Amino acid sequence: MKRLIGLLVLSFIIIPSALAQNLVSVELLKNSSLTISGSTNVVSFKLFQDGDKLTRGKSTIEATESQNKLFLSQNLLFVAVKNFSSYNKMALNDFLQLLKADTYPTLQVRINYLDIQPISEKGQSYNGNALVSITITGITRYYSIPISIKGNGNQYVVDGKKKMTIRDFGLTPQSRMMGMIKVSEWIDIDFHMICKISSPDDLAKL
Repeated sequence: MKRLIGLLVLSFIIIPSALAQNLVSVELLKNSSLTISGSTNVVSFKLFQDGDKLTRGKSTIEATESQNKLFLSQNLLFVAVKNFSSYNKMALNDFLQLLKADTYPTLQVRINYLDIQPISEKGQSYNGNALVSITITGITRYYSIPISIKGNGNQYVVDGKKKMTIRDFGLTPQSRMMGMIKVSEWIDIDFHMICKISSPDDLAKL
C-alpha cells in the first residue's frame, strides 16, 4: 500500500475513472505552485500559479499498477491560462497573446503513467518519471518528466522540472522593438505540489 500511495501522489489532478482497480483520496494543499520560466536576450521572467488557483478540493483517484508502472485512466487536468501571474506584466501579456488565451483558455495535461522507485527503506521517498501529454493551442506533445517525491505521514511533496521549446506546439518566439528584444523559444516548467493522501480504508470512514 505504501508503494501505491507513493505512486499516486501526483494524481491529485486526475478525474476519476470507473474502470481502475485502486481507490485513493488525494487533496492538493494551498502551498503548491506551478511556474513557467522564460527569458529574452535582455531579462528573464517567471509566470506562476499558486495553490489557491490550483486547488480543486479532494479527488478520488482510480488507477491500475502493471509492470512496475501506474496507469491512470481517463485523466485530464485543465490549467486556466489567464490564472497565471507575473511580476513582469509585459511578459505576462505576451504569454497570453502567444498562447491565444481567448481562443484556447486552458492548457491540458494528461498523465499516461508514473514510473517511480523508492529511495528510502520506509517507502516515503521516490524518484522516477511521469509520462504526460501536454496540449497547448490544440497541439499535443508527449514528455517524460523527472520527478522526486518526499513523504511525511500522509502528506507528500512532489517536485519536477522540464525544459521544452514552444516550437513543439507550433508557436513562434516573439520579438519587440524592431527585433532588438527577442524571446527565447525555451521554457522551464516547474511544479511543487503538496498533497494529502488517504488510503482506501480512510475513504470508507468519509
